[in-house]
Amino acid sequence: MISGLTCTWTAPDEATARVTIVGELEFATAGALLQLVTDRLADHPGVRDVRLDCGEIAFCDSSGLSTLLLIHRAVTGAGSRLHLDNRPPSLERLLSLTGTTEYLTGEVAYSRARRDS
Repeated sequence: MISGLTCTWTAPDEATARVTIVGELEFATAGALLQLVTDRLADHPGVRDVRLDCGEIAFCDSSGLSTLLLIHRAVTGAGSRLHLDNRPPSLERLLSLTGTTEYLTGEVAYSRARRDS
């Protein structure tokens, strides 16, 4: 555990990595997540899908979002695909407000216009 954040890398198979994130993804902790993902990607070149399990992220600030963007760059640079699984409503709002949902996930954000129609 690093200052309120726990990140655990598991590999259900050779092509898939799952990183479970528990705690606060913010300025003081976000670097640990980035370091874990980049180090493990270098050690496991066969990984094609990196799945970040965000279900237990209690808080994510702009530094956390910046780190997710850096992770996306590292993952795609390694020829892999990033998935943000189990996003809590607060993270979903942050991604939507910043316009980064589609960039980070390939999914189109659930817009208010579609919800109201």
